[in-house]
Parts: sequence; C-alpha cells; structure tokens
Amino acid sequence: MSHPEPPKSKRVHKPAEQRRSEILREATRIFAERGYQVADMQAVADAAGVGKGTVYRYFPTKEELFTQALTYNLERLKEAVEDARQRPEDPLEQLKEAFRAYLVFFEENPDLIELFVQERAEFRASFQSSLYFSYMMSGHEEWEAMFQRIQERYPFRTIDIEELMNVCGDLMHGAVVLSHTPLERKPLSQRFDAVFDIYLHGIMAS
Repeated sequence: MSHPEPPKSKRVHKPAEQRRSEILREATRIFAERGYQVADMQAVADAAGVGKGTVYRYFPTKEELFTQALTYNLERLKEAVEDARQRPEDPLEQLKEAFRAYLVFFEENPDLIELFVQERAEFRASFQSSLYFSYMMSGHEEWEAMFQRIQERYPFRTIDIEELMNVCGDLMHGAVVLSHTPLERKPLSQRFDAVFDIYLHGIMAS
C-alpha cells in the first residue's frame, strides 16, 4: 500500500528588508568561517533558507555581498555605540559607555573582526580606505565636541584633542583585535574597566 508523500514545506514569505538582513547575517558567518575565496553564494543561500537566485537578486556579485555584509555590521556597531553614548548626560560618562558598547559589540559579534582582515587582504587595491575606518570617521565632529566638553569640565592634562581621540581609538581597536588571537585574554566585557581606567588615569600613581 503506497503512502502519500508528506507535503513539501513552503518557504515563508518575509518582508524584503528582513530577508536581506537574514542573508547578510548568514553571509557574515560564512565569510568569517571559510574566508572570502572559499565562501560561495550557494552556501549563503542554503544557510539563509533561500534559493541561490534570491541571494543574487539582492546581491549581484560575491564582492557586493561581502561589502554589504560588512556595511550591515558596521551600521549595527555604530548604532550600538551611539545609543550607549546618548544615554548619560555627563560627557565623560558618554565616552565610557560608548567605549564599553564598542568592546561588548565585538565580544558578541566576533565574526566581524574576520571580515576586517579579509577586506584588507582581498580588496586592498580597490578601496582607498577601509569601510571600517570610513564609518569610524563619519561621526568625527560629534566625538570631537564630546572630548572638548570633557576637557572643559574635568582637570585634564593639556593634550591635543585629536591625540586624545586617536589614543582612545587605538586602545579600543587594539583590544578588539587582540581578543581574536590565541593569546589568553579575559572577555572584553570583563577587561573593560581596567582598559578604560588606564586610558583615563595612565599607569603612574598620582
């Protein structure tokens, strides 16, 4: 006696923006795990639960998919940092919470670090500057104003604001990159207080 075949599962219809975000999240993971050269559109389609043609409809080339995956994550990073920075009124607390949000974001989204490395390796000739640094520079004037308010309110040493910002960025970026190495490190969220304290007060006893 023959048994009827089980009904085929229907693909759930989702809004275009939701579908696009799901594809980008899976693309981020696959690029991070396999590298740009090995990752392929079919693998991304399978992971996202869509047909390969759907991926190509949103992203015509693998390079476009990679670029948009990186952009998608950078927009999320920027939003997380800006949301954290807007919560306190005190400018020093704004800096502290923005710094914390930055480190926590990478702790929760470690795949993004791999995409930074691949962008530099694969597209060095085609990008005048990385998307990461372009995004970080996009809010430069607002950050400069925040540091200016900190200098006006607190007894800071006379240090050029650009240098204060550069050192802060170096510490943030360095902590993130080193967290993604075989070196044994505590999670970024646990290291935050020490990193920020040393940035603020240095290493010398007052």
